[in-house]
Order: sequence, then structure tokens, then C-alpha cells
Amino acid sequence: MTQRRLSKRILRNITTAYHRANDIDRREGLYWYETAHNDAENLAKRYGISVFQSAGVIAALSPSNAWGANLLDADKLLGVWASGGALPAVGVYGLSNVLKSYRILNGPPDFDAVLTQFNVKTGPKTWAFYQLIADPLRADLVCVDRHAKAIALGAVANGEETSTVSPSEFRYFAAHYVHVANLFNLLPHQVQAITWVTWRRLGGQLAQLDIPF
Repeated sequence: MTQRRLSKRILRNITTAYHRANDIDRREGLYWYETAHNDAENLAKRYGISVFQSAGVIAALSPSNAWGANLLDADKLLGVWASGGALPAVGVYGLSNVLKSYRILNGPPDFDAVLTQFNVKTGPKTWAFYQLIADPLRADLVCVDRHAKAIALGAVANGEETSTVSPSEFRYFAAHYVHVANLFNLLPHQVQAITWVTWRRLGGQLAQLDIPF
């Protein structure tokens, strides 16, 4: 299959978002996944599980869930799981992601088994989110969610960003984030996080800059 060429418009949109970042945006985005990893480590220590399992639970409960609520839901689920209580009503999409979390927790805690199990059960966005929380130093992954898609398309809040990201779109937009990251000597997920923090601060509005391409 012939690889699609990178789009100058998409590269411009991502670069625009990056250049709109202020110092606070850059600092938060630069260390976003490291901070998330630390949160996952704290949960893992509290409940006696591996960081891969805690990251997996966080990712499983992440779709359409705000980050603060995501962590609270993961903490609640882990507490119920550890105490042997009934399945908790957490997350946005109901029982399916709760069951997915329990499969992660009740399966073998070694790295390969959790990765294989989780990869079979989820889409590329949640998979990348899990991987990057578990290992925020990875240089080969970027989490393309609906917000990252919106930034790439130059969309505004409550517009195109509400659409899901298909596997082919995930690969295509990810290639653009990787390209921009290479321009600024950053990891791809750092560019994604910086642009998302900036886009969020600006309310989903990004005026175009005079970028020469």
C-alpha cells in the first residue's frame, strides 16, 4: 500500500498550535505524560499492582473522560477491586470498560501479557495512551485522540474534534505529529500534549500564524 504524503495544511495547523503555546503550556505539555506516569505509579503502589496494570486501567476508563475524573474513576475501581466488592459504575461508557479493567487486573501482571491482552481489546488511541503512561520516554508513539485530530484539521471546539479517530486516521495524523516533533527536537507525544494544552487554553480556537509553507 502506498503511503500517503504528509499534508502541508495539517503540518501548518499543528505547528500553529505549537507556536501559540506560552511558557506554562510548554512546561505542562512537556511533562504531561511523565506526570501521568507518576500518578499511575502511585496507584500501583497503593493497590499492589504493576504500573502497567494501573496505566491500563487508567487508559481503559479514559474514553470521553476528563483527566481528573479519569484518575478518580481509576482509584475508585482499584479500591473496589482490591476489596472484592461489586463492579463499580465508573467511566463514561458503562460496564464494557470496567470489565476490560478487571481483565487487566486479574490477568498475569508481567509486561508482555498485559500488553498483548490490552492490544487485542482496544483501539489505537487508548492503546497509545496506555503505552505512553506506562513508559513516557517512548519516542515511537503519539496519542491521536479527537482533540489531536481537531488540531490537525484546524477545527474548533465542539466541531470536528467530536468525531472518532479511525485506525487509518490515527496513523496518518500521527505521522504529522512525528514530523513536527522532529522539527523541534521533541518526542511526538510532547508535541501532542503541548498543542492540546494550548488548544484547551484558547477554547479550541487557533488563529493561523504566518508560517512559510
